[in-house]
Amino acid sequence: MSKLTEFLKEYSIIDLSHTFEESMPRPQVPYGHIPWKNHDKGDSFNTFMILLFEHAGTHVDAPIHLGGVKGQAIDEIPLSTWMGEAIVIDVTHKKDKEYVTVEEVKDWESKHVEIPKDGVVLFNFGWDKNWTNNYGVENQIYLRNNPGISEDVAKYLVSREVKMVGGDIPTIDSDVDPLERSHRVLLPSGALILENLTNLGSLPPTGSFLIATPLKIKDGTGCPVRAFAFAPKME
Repeated sequence: MSKLTEFLKEYSIIDLSHTFEESMPRPQVPYGHIPWKNHDKGDSFNTFMILLFEHAGTHVDAPIHLGGVKGQAIDEIPLSTWMGEAIVIDVTHKKDKEYVTVEEVKDWESKHVEIPKDGVVLFNFGWDKNWTNNYGVENQIYLRNNPGISEDVAKYLVSREVKMVGGDIPTIDSDVDPLERSHRVLLPSGALILENLTNLGSLPPTGSFLIATPLKIKDGTGCPVRAFAFAPKME
């Protein structure tokens, strides 16, 4: 048994991704899992075509997602950027449309660790409880009124030179901010944005390792990911 295999026995694998299905919460752009070949109809294999929005489900935003930014596309970003030790900040006390403040982030640091350079910072709002598989305008609670991080928090994280910022919300910005100011701070700096996570409450504040790799799409502005984390097993 290799040293790595032996080491990983001390960790649990936590799935941080929602399942893709037609009924999931989403913007106006549809998701389709379309039958192509079917054994019951005489084909040798079962296959489907996928109609997929780059920013659907659990996904990442590349810098080029923001108009006017001459940043990297999905295919240009090194693999190492899509993974790292996770800082998980509990902000489940936040109400609809509220912002996380810099003071709250600094208070978290004073109780745990300073956010490191090239860190991966995840905000646990507990908002994934609103995710449903009953699509319809009247049922899209998840897509309305979400809290988010403030522009000042985004600036603070950029000053810390983090490489990825994420949360269990449809957009890292509060729903009260139509200009999405945090996007406009993070993406030009090269910090990636990871949205629509789930199960962040299963991760400790520090010590887990996140992997969220997208498909290698030429000129991709974003891409769904299978996000998961290695978390220390609880004794």
